[in-house]
Amino acid sequence: MAPALPSFSPTRVGFPCPALLAAAARAPIGGEREAWLGVLMATRLVAGLCPEVALPAGTRGARAEAARSWLTSVTLAAKTRTAMLRCIASSEGHSPQGAAEALSALLELVALPLDRSARREVGRLLEALHSAPIALLAPPRAP
Repeated sequence: MAPALPSFSPTRVGFPCPALLAAAARAPIGGEREAWLGVLMATRLVAGLCPEVALPAGTRGARAEAARSWLTSVTLAAKTRTAMLRCIASSEGHSPQGAAEALSALLELVALPLDRSARREVGRLLEALHSAPIALLAPPRAP
């Protein structure tokens, strides 16, 4: 049993897809592993739009910018890179449904062999994004 955290400690936020992380770790070095890491990165970014995590827009923007920088160092097919850039861009926005669609399109394009637990985890993430409330108001404008 894990010891209780003190009341002043930050809460731990776990990654919603540990089986996807394990699959990326098991992939052989080369193009397949880079594709797995790209899917993992896109999933982590899109997970920031889930209602239970709900990262602030500034944090999502900083994470997306760092991911774009990382993506320049990875060798990927042009279509895969474009799909990953769409996921990264959708993670900055205010539409969880749009992010879910971008991630679904990336998973279809890359067609990596997901095991049953990874497929279930990604399915739960996509379901959470699709069922998230839709923001009806525009975000506040900067002065």
